[in-house]
Amino acid sequence: MKLIEASRVSKEELELFLQNNNQIDIKTLLKSGYVVISDEKIIGCFELESVDEGAFWLKQLYIIRNEAVKLPVLLEFILVFAKQKRAKVVFAHSEQPVTDLLLESLSFSLHEGDDLQLQKTTNRKGHWWSYQVG
Repeated sequence: MKLIEASRVSKEELELFLQNNNQIDIKTLLKSGYVVISDEKIIGCFELESVDEGAFWLKQLYIIRNEAVKLPVLLEFILVFAKQKRAKVVFAHSEQPVTDLLLESLSFSLHEGDDLQLQKTTNRKGHWWSYQVG
């Protein structure tokens, strides 16, 4: 499994991947996103957006259905990648119970309260999680 900046992938490869995954925002993916390559094809993508010094938001995480079993490994890859970017904390948002379980199993902590700036700017339902890197 390899992570590559989405902006460095050929337009044809990206369009082929997005053809069946139209819920992904291509503009933000190209700005701050990465694609996940396995067996020479794109199987997923994510954004890791800097929100503050040392704080990143893991957003728009997606993996194709027949590769979903690799999601825990992908999340671990992303956390190692965040550490390389000198992240101190990674935030993630979940609106699905299964995503909550996955984040909890990977040692993310449920963020209680409404003091998180991301909560105020995004106004999303669901849960915010944080992972202390390092």
